[in-house]
Amino acid sequence: MVYEREQILEIRSFIESLNYECEADAVVVVEGKKDGNALRDIGFNGEILVYNNFRGIINLVDYMSRKGKKVILLLDRDRKGKALTSKIIKKLDLLCPHDNLYYKKWFVKMTRGKITCVENLSKYCLPFVEN
Repeated sequence: MVYEREQILEIRSFIESLNYECEADAVVVVEGKKDGNALRDIGFNGEILVYNNFRGIINLVDYMSRKGKKVILLLDRDRKGKALTSKIIKKLDLLCPHDNLYYKKWFVKMTRGKITCVENLSKYCLPFVEN
């Protein structure tokens, strides 16, 4: 997949916005370690929580509610990721602030729905983002 200049600028803006949110005390939640690594590869430097490290939704949500930070969900758009997102949001609505999927929707829009897993983002755009 080759990105047009406009898409690369959108990805840079996306990462800058995520970094800004995290400077203001937000946390980004991804499914796995590779997702977190992909975000780091393209310039994200905020706090990342990896869902798979928490052994379940309840543990993740309890941890996030204790931290009291804004939660940005960037789970994958595959079947598992969609189910997890739905379940996490139901729990978060009761306990702590979250982003109502603003960044996840932005991710879909900027990749034109062609990338379903966060971990694939860096594979497609890393050479362009570094320029």
